[in-house]
Amino acid sequence: MAQSPITRFYRELKRRKVIRVALVYAVVAWLIVEIASVMFPGLLLPDWSVRLVIALAIIGFPIALVLAWAFELTPDGARIQSSAEEEALEEPVDDAVQEYGKEGFSSVAVLPFHNLSNDPDNEYFSDGMSEELLNLLCKLPQLTVASRTSSFSFKGKNVDMGTIAKQLGVDVILEGSVRRSGDRVRITAQLIDARSDRHLWSENYDRELKDVFAVQDEIAKNIVKALELSLSPAQQRLIQKQASTEDMDAYDFYLRGRYFVERGDIDSGQRMFEKAIELDDEFALAWAGAADCHSWRCMWYEGSAESLQQADQCSLKALQLAPELAEAHASRSYALAMNSKYTEAEAEFKAAIELDPQLYEAYYYAGRSYFAQGKFRQAADAFTQAGSIRPDDVTAAAMMSNSLRSLGDEEEYIQACKHSVKVAERYLVLNPDDALATSRVANDLIALGEIEKGLEFAERAYTIGPHICRYNVACAHISAGKTERAFDLLEEHAKAGAVHADWLEQDSDWDSVRDHARFKAILDIVR
Repeated sequence: MAQSPITRFYRELKRRKVIRVALVYAVVAWLIVEIASVMFPGLLLPDWSVRLVIALAIIGFPIALVLAWAFELTPDGARIQSSAEEEALEEPVDDAVQEYGKEGFSSVAVLPFHNLSNDPDNEYFSDGMSEELLNLLCKLPQLTVASRTSSFSFKGKNVDMGTIAKQLGVDVILEGSVRRSGDRVRITAQLIDARSDRHLWSENYDRELKDVFAVQDEIAKNIVKALELSLSPAQQRLIQKQASTEDMDAYDFYLRGRYFVERGDIDSGQRMFEKAIELDDEFALAWAGAADCHSWRCMWYEGSAESLQQADQCSLKALQLAPELAEAHASRSYALAMNSKYTEAEAEFKAAIELDPQLYEAYYYAGRSYFAQGKFRQAADAFTQAGSIRPDDVTAAAMMSNSLRSLGDEEEYIQACKHSVKVAERYLVLNPDDALATSRVANDLIALGEIEKGLEFAERAYTIGPHICRYNVACAHISAGKTERAFDLLEEHAKAGAVHADWLEQDSDWDSVRDHARFKAILDIVR
């Protein structure tokens, strides 16, 4: 809500301490006049001397207010006051920061921390620190957090903060650096107001490696403090980073696993998670990571019985080790859904949401589970919720439109397609080589009548990453009436074991060809 000029003026008076000066001046002036009234007659001073003191006090009052408005006393002496928008905010708890917090920063991006270690191979560690902080901030409904993919697109680029903030659509940016040497780590973090390029908070942490969880906890708490966010006890617990393992070598392998997975290398990621488990077989997050790798492999590459079994066993182990960990419940729900155990999967993603209402994966997995069962309204609602947590997420937006198409509400479907295209166009400016995102928006472009552009997007995606987007490209071609090309791609994907019968039977993209002989033959392959 926009503030009135009177409200803004009052805030500026308060920020510049003019009101405080006025009150202090009035009290001091009254005391001086009272003392003069009592002492001057005893000192045989003329009557007019008391009146002179009163006159000087009155004359000095506006002068004091003007000086309070114009100047600020600092440890380095008096300096000219700047406006609130120009104020350099060095401490998180001063008056200026409090005013900013009350006005509200609503969005933040976490840029990849710079690797200042002598070993360039420590890149995974600096990236991991950034991702861990991003995930902690994502747990706060008061903040919209730019996705990891979007914020990491600026890695290694010399772009000013204002441009980054504009492209990501955020108010505040967290950046920093990590220097790792042996068993010690030095982490520098700073929170920047993107509107004025001024620091809201900064800190250096020089600790032993085993204290890295405590550092992550401190940084998250300091960000909350700097932005004057009011958290419930449950939210305070969510952003408190728990030491999920005491074996730092295991944690190191876990970060390596995340590093590979984020780059689409599922096999290497899985191997890193397995190494982490070898060192600490009670490391629940590593078990959950391994489970997700098996589930993702079944979804995109091959749906072997062994991978499905491993997804089930690893996710169950993660949940047994950490029943209060939302991520464990989410991984378990994903594995169960991949094994077509939808009732059990629903119980797990609901448990994940109860533990962490801001966990994107819980809503996304819920949406996929509902879609595979033909529960399209529930699927659309789940994908909508996932999109509200990550507004720049192409997958959630595209899956929401796909769910609405299956419901048959043409007007609602077209609006969802427009939203999906808008999200994708902004995202692909930052991530032009994301094959999956490129393939997902192709169908929505075709639905909006931009058939040639949609097919162009589909083929570009297939060129970049044929395995991960083969099904989506097939859907785009069938929607555009390119039947034979669509069947070729679908059959190729089915023979790889990556097409699931439940999904194919519910996906309305294929409604126009369900009686076609080739479609029936492909359906027989995956059943």
